[in-house]
Amino acid sequence: MDYREALLLWAARETGVLEAVTTDAETPAEVADETGVTERAARITLDAMAELGYLEVVGDEDVGGGDRTDAQYEITNRALGFVAKADVRSIGSVPHALDCVDRWLELPATMRTGDPPDPESTSEDWTTNFMGAMASVDDAAVRASVTAAVHRNPDAERVLDAGCGPGVFAKEFVRRGFDVTLVDRPEVIDIDRRFLEHEPIELVEGDITESLPDGGFDLVFCSRVAHGLSPEANRAFLANAFDALEPGGAVVLTDKVRGRAEDAALFGAHVLAQTDGGDTYTESAFTEWLRDAGFTDAEVRDVPGLDQQVIAGRRPGD
Repeated sequence: MDYREALLLWAARETGVLEAVTTDAETPAEVADETGVTERAARITLDAMAELGYLEVVGDEDVGGGDRTDAQYEITNRALGFVAKADVRSIGSVPHALDCVDRWLELPATMRTGDPPDPESTSEDWTTNFMGAMASVDDAAVRASVTAAVHRNPDAERVLDAGCGPGVFAKEFVRRGFDVTLVDRPEVIDIDRRFLEHEPIELVEGDITESLPDGGFDLVFCSRVAHGLSPEANRAFLANAFDALEPGGAVVLTDKVRGRAEDAALFGAHVLAQTDGGDTYTESAFTEWLRDAGFTDAEVRDVPGLDQQVIAGRRPGD
């Protein structure tokens, strides 16, 4: 997303313009009256949102010789994620992007203290918006990630999806015939229960850095989580993954690897703004953590069609 688009939408949310135009205010004049912004600000903001595809003009677009304060606007499907939170699959990535802008704007303070703002203090829908963004991952990336994981253990039957949020990867494993368990934080599992209720996926509440469900898995899969964890937390997760696997089983992570992914360092700055311990990590760091956890055959490799890398290791057989 262009930074101007992100900041415009963020400002529209902060001033109440976004809520007003997606609920009961249809014209710039009405939006200005409801929110306290100037009519000029309302008109320009709504025009920009229409140009970006979040709104459409349904009234007279050129009222009063160019004064469009009485033009009427309605939200489009692209903006539904701002108002419809019941199904995370319809939210998309933009609401979470705006939540991240909040934390980027607090980055100077975070750089001094080491503590980013509490997520729920910046957005009451933080978890829901985060799940919406995670659910919007490209289908091709999902298939590429799952294929790469399966290649590490072609004989696998039981898969543990660790910390993978809305279950888009878990559903792909199910589609391919695997027995799947998904473990994530309680607030995530609460959301998963609503829209994965018809999927044959076992849902387990837990912190993957503290423990994982009892062993017996052939594959532990973890996508786009390592960057949000500190080095110590990544070590703890991999140790737990080792214990959860059957001998001969494999752990497979996908993430941006510093020195391999083109924007990994910049993404590390994003993680700095969002977390209190995360970062992007090098191939040697991942390899060291895998080996220290007991894994062999550690590898980090690129996957065609995936903008991240695959990090994998195998638990030795008996």
